[in-house]
Amino acid sequence: MHARPWAILAAIAIALAVMAAGAWWKQLRPTGVHPGFTQGFVDLNRRMDDDATAVAYDPTLKILAVGRDSGRLELWDASQPDARITRQAHTYRIEHIAFGAADGIVLTSSVGSNVMGTDPEGVPKVWDARTGDLLLAVPGEWSGGPLLAAPVSGHYLLSSYDELRIYDHSRRAIVGEPLRVEGGVTALGMDPGSNLVAVGSSNGELLLLRLVVQDESARLDVVSRAHTHGKEPRTDVLAVMLRDNSERLVSVHWLPEAQRRDLSPKIAGEQAEVVQWNTRDWRRERSYPISLQAVHWASYTPGVPWLVLAGNESTRGRIELVDLSAGVAWRYRANTSHPVAVLIPEARTGLILQSGGATQIRYLDQE
Repeated sequence: MHARPWAILAAIAIALAVMAAGAWWKQLRPTGVHPGFTQGFVDLNRRMDDDATAVAYDPTLKILAVGRDSGRLELWDASQPDARITRQAHTYRIEHIAFGAADGIVLTSSVGSNVMGTDPEGVPKVWDARTGDLLLAVPGEWSGGPLLAAPVSGHYLLSSYDELRIYDHSRRAIVGEPLRVEGGVTALGMDPGSNLVAVGSSNGELLLLRLVVQDESARLDVVSRAHTHGKEPRTDVLAVMLRDNSERLVSVHWLPEAQRRDLSPKIAGEQAEVVQWNTRDWRRERSYPISLQAVHWASYTPGVPWLVLAGNESTRGRIELVDLSAGVAWRYRANTSHPVAVLIPEARTGLILQSGGATQIRYLDQE
């Protein structure tokens, strides 16, 4: 029996309507952080024996990346309640994570080094943020350091001790000549509005750079530079954040040894400071109050005016969140001296990752 023409047309119309409805729902369905994600993350991180050593969140991809002491990489889809991908990324602990949202990638580096063949897995690696597939183990000799998505699309900055190298993702290759940074690279930040990159070193140096890409060549030009306390060794810059179209830079850095006043023979005094600089003349505009004596780790979520500090207050582990707009800081307890933490602003939530698990903090509710 043959179908009548009107029946065929009706079937086609229904199929088109279903397809259109599907496309409409796909556009309208929530694309933010799932309301159950943070609690699900906490529940799945109970009683773990593999400490988190690095963590980063990308608001565009809605991906939370966690690096572990074992070298394991976890990619959590924050738009789902409990979706994660796990990869054994490196031999030793992961120390640095960076996102390339435009390319849909995550970059990692570890404490390991492949210099003289000591650790073949101690090289920067590039991963597909959605599938966890390894896209590239970057060739060359590496001593792992901070990573950054550069202001120029498709380009990334990878550090190897005192060298800053340019990675072109479309070519899957290191391009141009490396820039040497005295004392070694310890922190990277960038501002897409001004197309500038900020660099911090282990001797307290602050640099502003511009990445210049022409045809198939690329180079890093030094725009200006300063020191937090002169050329003092072990004044590590732990984080650099460019603000106000790069007219200001906020740095988290250690104080020189002569300025570290001990509170008692057993309790160290203030070891670090948070300073806002005017990058036109490198004048100190303000210092932010913090209570941590020792700061081991500092980070921030791009586009959010908050710093995350991890360290010690007296003899106790602490996380401290510094509100750069209000000039105040909030403290949270940790059950280890070396926790890490991350902010997920869409959920008004932060996550403290520490030995044995994770803790959720509703940091914006204190405003």
